[in-house]
Amino acid sequence: AENANSQKKVYFNITKFTYDQSDLTFLGSILIDTSGVLSLPNPFPSGSLVGRVLYKYLVPIWDSSTGNVGSFETSFSYEVWNYGHAPGDGLVFFLTDPANAAIPDNSRDGLLGVADANNAFNRFVGVEFDNYANPWDPNYEHIGINLNSLYSAKIMKWRWVYGYGTLLKVNIIYDSPSSTLTVVVTDDDGQISTLSQMLDLKWLLPEMAVIGISGSSGFLQINDILSWSFTSVLDTTTRSNSNNINNITTASY
Repeated sequence: AENANSQKKVYFNITKFTYDQSDLTFLGSILIDTSGVLSLPNPFPSGSLVGRVLYKYLVPIWDSSTGNVGSFETSFSYEVWNYGHAPGDGLVFFLTDPANAAIPDNSRDGLLGVADANNAFNRFVGVEFDNYANPWDPNYEHIGINLNSLYSAKIMKWRWVYGYGTLLKVNIIYDSPSSTLTVVVTDDDGQISTLSQMLDLKWLLPEMAVIGISGSSGFLQINDILSWSFTSVLDTTTRSNSNNINNITTASY
């Protein structure tokens, strides 16, 4: 992150993953193949596994002195494989308290590696891509926006293609002036799905947060992440609407 013109900015763009990446932290079950594709979790062996990748540095979310909340945009592309088996469980992009950087206990399978089954309160904001209907889910595959719970605040039925190597391109935008989180998903047939939810990150997260992607597999689902980028800006001087994501000027991290 950098301070420039009284703004805190974060930017990274990863097009190939490596085990020794200086700006990422890998936790749990992961695999990176020779082409730089990250699997969350490692599909070998199959079973109830969880893996996550975190951006190594904390991301400024809001500023207590001004009350300003930042805007961000993140994009990633990934392929879903299930090799003819029933799918399960899914993938989630999340922001959380730095105290929750480690994989929670009891968070396998449908808990997607972000919620502890024995903890009534799990502090995170997430966008889930859920391929298996758990008791708290609708009875179909879905995309959900999660606020401190896996009971999604907003849900959209997901037209996921059952089979081998479905490619998804995901774009998630939080626009601070409108307090709106928007998810745009493009599948390999070119179909675009959009989901939005109004929320105030100031009431959901601490000033500095951890961001990451978590994947879990109940049997044999492979989530192959091909790329991941993130951009954020937070104005720390005056109360204004200058945190609009369109004001971000990206530069190499």
